[in-house]
Amino acid sequence: MSNLLKNNAYHILGLDTSAAQRDIQKRSKEIVKYLQIDDTPEYDLDLGVFENFRTEDSVKDAVQKLTSPKKQIKDYFFWFHIADEVDQQAVGILRKKDPEGAIRVWEHNAEGDSTKAMFYKKNLALLYCILLFKEDDKRYLKESLKLWHELISSTKFWSAFTKVYKHNDELNTDQEIISDFHKQASSFLSDLYTELSHARGDDSYVAEFTKVFHLRGEKTEKVVMAPIFHEITEAVEKLEAMKVSEDGDLDKEEAALIKQHIGKIQEGCNKLIDLGLYDDSQSKTIRDRAAAAIRSIVIDIHNNLDDLPKAEQLLNIAMQFVGTSGMENKLKQDLDQFHKNKKFSSTLEPIMALMNDKKYIEAIALIDKEKEENKDPEFNKAMDAKKKEAVTLFGVSHFLAARKEFEAKNWDTAVPMFEKSASVIYENLDLFDVNKEVIDSWLETIKSNVKIITSDNANEIDEVHNKMKKQIDDAFDERLEQVAIKVLIDSYFYIGMRQVTKDQGGGWGWSWVWWIIGFLVIRAIFSDW
Repeated sequence: MSNLLKNNAYHILGLDTSAAQRDIQKRSKEIVKYLQIDDTPEYDLDLGVFENFRTEDSVKDAVQKLTSPKKQIKDYFFWFHIADEVDQQAVGILRKKDPEGAIRVWEHNAEGDSTKAMFYKKNLALLYCILLFKEDDKRYLKESLKLWHELISSTKFWSAFTKVYKHNDELNTDQEIISDFHKQASSFLSDLYTELSHARGDDSYVAEFTKVFHLRGEKTEKVVMAPIFHEITEAVEKLEAMKVSEDGDLDKEEAALIKQHIGKIQEGCNKLIDLGLYDDSQSKTIRDRAAAAIRSIVIDIHNNLDDLPKAEQLLNIAMQFVGTSGMENKLKQDLDQFHKNKKFSSTLEPIMALMNDKKYIEAIALIDKEKEENKDPEFNKAMDAKKKEAVTLFGVSHFLAARKEFEAKNWDTAVPMFEKSASVIYENLDLFDVNKEVIDSWLETIKSNVKIITSDNANEIDEVHNKMKKQIDDAFDERLEQVAIKVLIDSYFYIGMRQVTKDQGGGWGWSWVWWIIGFLVIRAIFSDW
């Protein structure tokens, strides 16, 4: 990791920031001569903290940096300014390997907000940071952050810094570069404390910096946050890929995997908490994604496995990860619905028994009967949620049975089944979070476009199929909406294709033909959304 202090150009050259360009050139040549005879020179501000930092390449880089206005100002800011007898006294004490003595000198003279006092404070803050690379001293950490915050927050300091910098600057740096550095100084400082955290193997350096400055730098993102986000994302993606209800049961193996992935997410979140970055905007985004992944499993378990206790338990876990009020409100609504379902469990039991026996039409009829007898809004909302589930399940099961008949070329049996599947969903569209006018326009588009099917449409079948499914999935957040609309659209296509076979007097491989046309129509629809 590139070190802001170890690889500082003035440090490499053994100079303070008052050095002129001729001093820089002279010193660089001097060092190279020593290095060429395998002798590494030492200077007053080396401090014995860093090793192997003075090489021919590093000297070359240092000279290059100090001839570039943008690079020079950064290294100038993060190195010692030796301007008077107080600074010379402190350097003399440092030469004797007595950093505490130098600290006392600068501390004693750093009272107030005069230009001299503020530059003593900057030297003191730098010394604290350099010493922290050598030893883990929480007093140094606390005092350095206090000084940096005071300086970087001070308009008077920046006015003085600009004046002094321009006085010493032989590159004629324009004001825009100085102003830009001022804006980025806190971020550079964040990177310095990230380097300290990395060197010491202690996340508290980043946490303490975040607590004082409430920001993070580029290095904090790349070195500290990125690996944590990667761990959380990996676990979230595994949760997102799970299809718990696919085999009709939440078995021990699946439960163990859910627990394992959630554990990984919790570990990552704990690291963010330790770093003081848990409420960072990026952290909130990934926390929301984690909560959404768990919620998806919750809905699957609740709707398809009817395991309310397990669903509620997982939903409460998801609540612990939420990052934004939007996701929190969504989960609270889910919990509220779960509680209502509990409240009406005695009414729901016979309905669930019918659904478990796949008697969906009977279940829908019973729900309608219960709604007629009970006008309580909460009750009706709970019944509508269960009816939505029953309608979707009927549509799916009836559609799959119809498609089986269709593929067996039992056309006259299949078409009425497709019609029934579509009609039950269409008649209950008010239960779904969809725009009926849009659905109507889709169905009209399907009717008019299905007639264009030809055998020449068959190409790139799998790719087209997958793209089409994704188009539908992206349009709807809720799983029941996704499934119901797919069944509705699919049914209309099969009905339309049967009409095409009658008109054309022949038949093709229906499965792939439908996907080709389906994709063309859906793509046209969604591009206008």
